[in-house]
Amino acid sequence: MSHDAPDGTYARRVQDGDRSAFQVLVERYEGMVFDLAHQYADGPEAAEDLAQDVFLTAYRRIDDLQDPDRFASWLYGIALNRGRDYAKNVRRDTYPFSRSEQEGTHIRDNGTAAQDDQLVADEMGDQLWDALDELAPTYATPFLLKYRNGLTYKAMSKRLDVSVSALKVRVHRARKKLRTLLAPYHEKSRS
Repeated sequence: MSHDAPDGTYARRVQDGDRSAFQVLVERYEGMVFDLAHQYADGPEAAEDLAQDVFLTAYRRIDDLQDPDRFASWLYGIALNRGRDYAKNVRRDTYPFSRSEQEGTHIRDNGTAAQDDQLVADEMGDQLWDALDELAPTYATPFLLKYRNGLTYKAMSKRLDVSVSALKVRVHRARKKLRTLLAPYHEKSRS
């Protein structure tokens, strides 16, 4: 079989037990996955590890793929989720309690306000990631592509193989759901 066949052909072959067919999919999407891994990882080695983890996760979960013709968007969703998980874990490992503990930094009276602002920003970022985890990948992926990666709807449409109008609806629904999920945090910060 030539390597020009659609993704679905190879994904179905992998689902049927042909391990070698997965190599074709890796070769097609290693650039995309590695680029995305670089956005989350601290350096090239960490990005390589993250990219390998994405492909290993995809291989292990290939039987969960219901529409093999949509392999690219499914893989992209896995890469986004693994990247978000990686970023969260790095933040937690690096800043287990507060940034002031890093490298023995001591809080000075004149730096307290700036540090408080940073801690509030970190907490808000964590709340946003937690809320994004509550969203289905169908909504979280386009939201992140638009607001984190800065992609246009047209670029997202090509990458995810979803119509522009459907993506606009998904991003709108994601914003609406995030507003609802983050409302308790905003109410608490006002009081």
